[in-house]
Amino acid sequence: FLSCVAFSFSPGAGAIATMSRSIEDGIVQARYNIIGLQLALLVHLIIVSVGLGAFIASSEIAFDSIKYIGGSYLIYLGVMKIKNSGNSVLRNAEMQSGKLKSLVDGFVVNITNPKSIVFLVAFLPQFVDSSDSTYQYFKLGLFIILVDCIAMLSYASLASVLLRHLSEPLHLKRLNLMFGAVFIILAVMLLMSGRH
Repeated sequence: FLSCVAFSFSPGAGAIATMSRSIEDGIVQARYNIIGLQLALLVHLIIVSVGLGAFIASSEIAFDSIKYIGGSYLIYLGVMKIKNSGNSVLRNAEMQSGKLKSLVDGFVVNITNPKSIVFLVAFLPQFVDSSDSTYQYFKLGLFIILVDCIAMLSYASLASVLLRHLSEPLHLKRLNLMFGAVFIILAVMLLMSGRH
């Protein structure tokens, strides 16, 4: 449980994406972002449970491919945040990005995070009895997703509270610039990271 909490609550691309979406489009849109994050986490769990996670963790080519795609996408998100920082006033309903876009953004941010697969490969097997591994991976996977949902909803709620106190256009512009810079920093950290 403590490991899952540490994994889910440690600030990363998913948390930043969720907070950014909550500030930019509101907590409802952030929930779709969270659904996307969890769908990607589910894919990671399936990959690990069928044994492909060990291959990705051990294969430099597979790991680097995911890493470069993920890093590029984070840079794209960062540049878009910085570019849109001039439009710091909250957009009205017609201009809000759609639910599907929020979901897809969350999914892409998480699915292209190879560190998540490496963590799950290192973490989950020690709790799984090989005689009934499918059911145990299913139980552990649901637990990890539940904890991660709570973590991401906490980040979205925090961002929503921040928004109430920082609703002036200048504050929102600075927040967009900050989130853009954080996305780019996370991308650089991901691109420079190794498998271990």
